[in-house]
Amino acid sequence: MVQEQKRISTNFVILLFSLFLAAPSFTLAAAKRPVILGLGGGYSFILDTNLSSYEVYYPKLIYFSEKLSLKQNLNLNLQYFPWRGFGFQLEFDQQEGSYSSDLKWYGYPTDDPFNPIVEINHLEEPYRENWSVSSIVFSVIYVLNFESQVKLRPYISAGVGFHFLSGDQERFKDRTRLGPDKSGHLVKLGLGIKYRITPKIGINFRGIGMTIWRKEYGFRNILDFGPKQFYYETYALAGRIIRQEDYLVNSFSYLGIVVSLEYTF
Repeated sequence: MVQEQKRISTNFVILLFSLFLAAPSFTLAAAKRPVILGLGGGYSFILDTNLSSYEVYYPKLIYFSEKLSLKQNLNLNLQYFPWRGFGFQLEFDQQEGSYSSDLKWYGYPTDDPFNPIVEINHLEEPYRENWSVSSIVFSVIYVLNFESQVKLRPYISAGVGFHFLSGDQERFKDRTRLGPDKSGHLVKLGLGIKYRITPKIGINFRGIGMTIWRKEYGFRNILDFGPKQFYYETYALAGRIIRQEDYLVNSFSYLGIVVSLEYTF
């Protein structure tokens, strides 16, 4: 697990370094068409309230509460405009998050009518875990006013890409309804304003919306929010929660604000 996370981190570092090295090459090939390198960050929050805050309580069975949240993000992007106002964007985004839970598992049900509940009586100390979503997105971008003398330039963007989920396997991925998958697809929309400080330097302020698919396309209706969403047998043997696959969400969406400093080559 640790070696795999190190390998993914190494790949991302190589990608970032490659983007920086590629900028001058793009500039030469662009024949004076704008190439923009941006670096910034922001903050995001989850749209689905059932993912951000969740609680299960059944007497004699279980009390389980969890909170899933997003925090700051880091964004690196490279933009190329082969035509006036219309271009392409390649970006890397590192979205940080936090997870906390509180578990009191008193027992689990059985099919035996004479012994319907097997007692466990396990009280776990509340804890907090860090996790992150790293993504690579390729987008098309359209600037509404691309005249050189204009300082404020509204724009829109839309793209697709891949994401990689990091976090402790037992204490985060198995517990949350995001599930154990380490990667998946995503779509990303953006709406922002560029402000030119100088002909070379500018500020990019944008709002983003992102939907990440964890299992397959579409949404799943979760019919039972009670203890049946967990594997009782696994918990009884190993003493830890694992979500059943039928109760994992297929996708989740979040909104964010990103502010970047841009340099035009």
